[in-house]
Amino acid sequence: MKRIPYQIVYEDEEIIVVNKNYNVLTIATDDKKTFHNNLQYYLNQYLKEKKEKVFLIHRLDYETSGILIFAKNIERQKKLKDCFLNHTVERYYEAVIQEKRKEDTIFHHYETYLSINSKNGKVFLSDKDNGKLAAMDYKIRNPIQIGTSLLIKLETGRKNQIRIGLHDLGFTLVGDNRYSNSVSKRRYLNCFCLNFPETIGLKENIFSINPLWISDTDILKKLHP
Repeated sequence: MKRIPYQIVYEDEEIIVVNKNYNVLTIATDDKKTFHNNLQYYLNQYLKEKKEKVFLIHRLDYETSGILIFAKNIERQKKLKDCFLNHTVERYYEAVIQEKRKEDTIFHHYETYLSINSKNGKVFLSDKDNGKLAAMDYKIRNPIQIGTSLLIKLETGRKNQIRIGLHDLGFTLVGDNRYSNSVSKRRYLNCFCLNFPETIGLKENIFSINPLWISDTDILKKLHP
């Protein structure tokens, strides 16, 4: 029996929030093999008996795991998309870098400008006139066997911005073979919390899962007391 590549975190009549496994597509690509092998398809199959379907809000890369939210109607889809476009949703990620670093007590701010190569889709560092702002805060957390965990708060949501940002900072993201030249069975990047503003009328505003590599068991309480 095929293993279901997601876990439901929360569901009501307007939204469904899931924890996506790594190495799973959020939506289908142009390749026909992916039409029935992506998260959106799986969720539509799950909701078929209820005569419901999902509407895409945002994505995670194929190799990245973590929290994704889908709407069940167009009106809710628009409101949630606006949160991402206007950067009013807080997005927390954890990552593992290969380097051994001492734990931080404060967040560090990082920002740059990114552009995308139209031929190969690769993101590269740019400037203010030619690129789009990519900003995030990060904090070095606990050591683990293969490196050091990081806590990351995204301010913007540009394609590949965490991966290229960590590389620009001199870090090697474990499992990122495009920017960090690191080979691993998985990419050590996981979105573990989304926090939406109360003004958009959701029944619940904070959706989270336990971090995989950050050892502080109270991290979610500290982020949102």
